[in-house]
Amino acid sequence: MFPMSYPNSYNFLVSLHFILNRGLKTDQWCVRISVLVRIVRRLTLEEVEERIRNYEKTQGMSFDDFEELFWKKKLDKRLIGVYSEWADLVHAYRAYVEGGELDYNVEETRDLKPEENALLTPKRLELLYSLASLRAESINDLAQKARRNVKNVHQDLKALKALGFVTFRKRGKRNIVPETLVEEITFLIR
Repeated sequence: MFPMSYPNSYNFLVSLHFILNRGLKTDQWCVRISVLVRIVRRLTLEEVEERIRNYEKTQGMSFDDFEELFWKKKLDKRLIGVYSEWADLVHAYRAYVEGGELDYNVEETRDLKPEENALLTPKRLELLYSLASLRAESINDLAQKARRNVKNVHQDLKALKALGFVTFRKRGKRNIVPETLVEEITFLIR
């Protein structure tokens, strides 16, 4: 298990990227290392809404009706975990509606496909770290602070968005603000 503590692990990331995307050569064979990634990330508003809708669909009722069954102790004990997660989602959504700030984190373990591994270049991981540590008001601002070309930063942010690591928020008519969703990434090599 390799927890990322950046920037001290930059050389490790370069080596890891090389191994993930080019494999380890032994004679004529190229062996791919299977990589699991444990991610702690913030859900987007759309993901929270989708999960709430899924609970409503699978349980066949609204959260308020489900909660009423819970408080009247008419809920099957096997559904207490469902109630707990659903309640957390609903409370996070309601807090967002009242205050404009959505705060709901999940821990996921994903088995990255080779094409997803290819997206995790050292430059993109470095950009993800910069985004988390710098206050960027726009993609241009992030590019300036990271001392990188705006077009390359935008392209890298789109790749990180495809992985679910980054989101974009509109501010005003034209200003797009990138935000990191990831709080922690741990590579598990098996």
